[in-house]
Amino acid sequence: MRYRQNPIMKINITLIVSLFLLLSTSVFSQSQIYVSKEYNNLPWKFFTEDINSKYGVRFFYNPEDIQDFKVIITNDSLLLEEVLTENLSRFGISVAITQSSDILLTKDHSIVTNLPSNFFKSLSIKEVEVIEPNISNENLDAGFLETTTEYVAETIIVGTYERGVLLKNVTLKGYAKNRFTGEAVIGATIMDVSSSTGVATDHNGYFEITLSKGKHILIIQSVNIKEKRIEVDLRSNDSIELLLDDKVVMLDDVVVRGQRNNKVESTQMGVERLSIKSVKKIPLIFGEKDVVKVALLLPGVKTLGEGSAGFNVRGSPSDQNLFYINNLPIYNTSHAAGFFSAFNSDAIEEFSLYKSNIPISYGGRLSSIFDIKVKDGNKQKITANGGISPITGRLLLEGPIQKDKSSYLIGIRSTYSNWILQLMNVDEDIKNSRANFYDLVFNLSFNLNDNNKLGIFTYSSNDKMKLAGLSTVYKYKNIGASAIWKHSFKQKKNYFELSFAHSMYDFYEEVSEIDYLAHKYSNSIKHTELKLDFNLTPNKNHKIVFGVNSILYQVDRGTKEPLTDVSTIATLELGNEKGLESGVYFSDEWKINKKLTIYAGLRYNLFSSLGPQKVYKYHEGLPMIQDNIQDTLFFDNNEFIKVSGGLDVRIAANYLINDDLSVKVAYNRLHQNIFMLSNTISVSPNYKWKLSDYNIKPSIGDQVSAGLFANILSGRYEISMEAYYKKVQNLLEIKDGEDLFLNEHVETSTLQGSLDAYGFEFMIKKLYGKLTGWLNYTYSNSSVLVDSEHLENQINGGESYLSNYDKPHAVNLVATYDFSRRLSFSGNVVYSTGRPITYPTGYYYWAGTRIINYSKRNKYRVPDYFRVDLSITLEGNLKKHKVAHGSWTLSVYNLLGRKNAYSVYYKRVDESIKAYKLSIFGAPLVSLTYNIKLGNYEK
Repeated sequence: MRYRQNPIMKINITLIVSLFLLLSTSVFSQSQIYVSKEYNNLPWKFFTEDINSKYGVRFFYNPEDIQDFKVIITNDSLLLEEVLTENLSRFGISVAITQSSDILLTKDHSIVTNLPSNFFKSLSIKEVEVIEPNISNENLDAGFLETTTEYVAETIIVGTYERGVLLKNVTLKGYAKNRFTGEAVIGATIMDVSSSTGVATDHNGYFEITLSKGKHILIIQSVNIKEKRIEVDLRSNDSIELLLDDKVVMLDDVVVRGQRNNKVESTQMGVERLSIKSVKKIPLIFGEKDVVKVALLLPGVKTLGEGSAGFNVRGSPSDQNLFYINNLPIYNTSHAAGFFSAFNSDAIEEFSLYKSNIPISYGGRLSSIFDIKVKDGNKQKITANGGISPITGRLLLEGPIQKDKSSYLIGIRSTYSNWILQLMNVDEDIKNSRANFYDLVFNLSFNLNDNNKLGIFTYSSNDKMKLAGLSTVYKYKNIGASAIWKHSFKQKKNYFELSFAHSMYDFYEEVSEIDYLAHKYSNSIKHTELKLDFNLTPNKNHKIVFGVNSILYQVDRGTKEPLTDVSTIATLELGNEKGLESGVYFSDEWKINKKLTIYAGLRYNLFSSLGPQKVYKYHEGLPMIQDNIQDTLFFDNNEFIKVSGGLDVRIAANYLINDDLSVKVAYNRLHQNIFMLSNTISVSPNYKWKLSDYNIKPSIGDQVSAGLFANILSGRYEISMEAYYKKVQNLLEIKDGEDLFLNEHVETSTLQGSLDAYGFEFMIKKLYGKLTGWLNYTYSNSSVLVDSEHLENQINGGESYLSNYDKPHAVNLVATYDFSRRLSFSGNVVYSTGRPITYPTGYYYWAGTRIINYSKRNKYRVPDYFRVDLSITLEGNLKKHKVAHGSWTLSVYNLLGRKNAYSVYYKRVDESIKAYKLSIFGAPLVSLTYNIKLGNYEK
């Protein structure tokens, strides 16, 4: 017998079931969440994050309403609502839980939560960076963060299941890119939550990680990029593309993490990297945002003083440093004789300084490599930014040529400083002086396909200075271009880079103070380089680099000519030089085990001095003076004058004591075949270059270093300690009283000796929080010895003397404090020992003529240097959608008005000699800069 179901009963049963499901969903979504004793004494923010990740519970509250505290669990197990009520009642916080398990925490008033279950899900909630899980008591932070609303909403399936194929492990590879600009995200970390296995993206944004087959949650982190979590279902080897967003700072305090273990885990030593974002608030001269000048605040990097061009790294002369910008060599790195660097920092993506264990792909310099990378340009939309200060104006424009495929970047900077000179209440000669400069960068980037990328870069800078008192005009310029083709093989971790670069530095001078001595002088150097560089990763334990490069140097050593018809100056041509420097190199970074990694590389350098050239041959063993000339040799165009070769060596080892502490050692040998000639200790625009040749030997440098590197307090602080010893052979030194500029045969005015330098560098960085910055201390000693059995070949009587760049003690403090999202405060404190100097110690008469007697070379020192700088940056309103965003920066350079001595000089006054101290900036220098960029704040 069949019974017909009552429709009303059917409706009632359906209603009862529906109510039961609704109630059970509500009950089990929050009431059945029990919190165990293991959460006791856990910091609040980590408690909310863990509950969020385990149960999908979201917390909404005002971080200012809840102070720093640890969650207390009074029983072995409590309901989540009970735990929240017990712990938050002391703050006047009411707890409300919605049907969808959203927890609302409000102060001084309560919320009724009988709203639709999807109500809060439909709201647009601020997304906030997630702090990586770490519940140690050391990992506490002032201020609080909301828990993230970024859920793993879907699973990305990687590969396919293949019938009959059993895979235990799967390799996931791909690229990390900025979603907004399309540029590669370099140094991003991809971490698997379950296994704690992680990798970092290379300079192409490429990564490769091997994990067990199945589902994994990956956390992607990088500086200035918002953290992303994704779930992947690994079925077979395949690749994906990670599109990452710029970091949006929406709270008072955001933790920034990225590359935090690179210094600990890498084999490289003496390496410093700076992004323009990390230095934009540091106070500098005239408020300029100058990433290169910030290098002077790093350990081991010094200069002779304000207004000096060039850098002295670990006690070595400036010509032992080489600057590259997008593989283009730059021979003059300053504007206005050293007050500004020659690079528009808005266009710079990253700046790397190698002081020790220089990568094997670089050669030709003994001391350091400054490597600057320019932004590719925005491949998504047109953007612009710029700024104006009392001295300079700058503009950067970038945008797509073809969206997602190609882009352009144009940056220009210029000065309008003459009005300041005219307003100065000083000597008329200074008022009538002039100083103008500009620099221009133009970068094109093309993604030809998945495996090929082409970059074309051009750079130009131009300076003109007129010194009214001396009736002297200086004009000098850099100009050059580079092309870089990157090709990735099927395995993206393997690629090669082919680059071509040509640059020129040209100097021109006019002197018209005395009519009959009026003259003009010019010199130049051209650098043409071809380089092929392979990077291979055959497996996770080896990183191989090998390649070849060749450089053609063309040096115009100078021409002096009469400036006017009444000038009696005779024309003098010092001639030209050519040299071909080639190298072949190979290196391997071998990870022997989890603790020990070894890096070894060899580079063979071959240098050929080329004609046409006239060369003096001197009697062997005798000083190179005119009286000892044995023969004169003539070489035709491109004829080999002298060929010399040498082997460069790079060896390094890194031993990981634990994940946050490592010990490193390294040894470098390098060769250098080019020298800077200058009559002054400070690098001035009228210096010129000289190649090693028949009579001048190439310099050879050896450096040994050892260091300790650590991350402490959960990576909040980074500490490095490094000691080094450096020995340089065949260092080129000028003889006392010689003039290098008008000497056709430089070997008669110079001698070659040795340099010994050693030191210790300590640095501590605070990487995140409201207060960030670094403190470093450097102790160093640098001395030179030029000795011979012949007096003519001795300097300082054959005794060693301090190098011109020796400054035993240096301390730099750089700090930035963010009061709020809009207001920040920055300051520098800089101290260093005064540089060596040679003083007159008396005078005597010879045949009725008074002759000044000088001390031994560099026996004394100028007074110590000390400076304090401050700046305040005020951002415009942080509305998300607006046409343009602006900010103001007020900076004070040399806040205390200290008259630091650039030099000490002596003048004869009546019958006595008096000393005078020359200061470049003897008073506080105040400047106000306005910066503007199109688009909203976070972009």
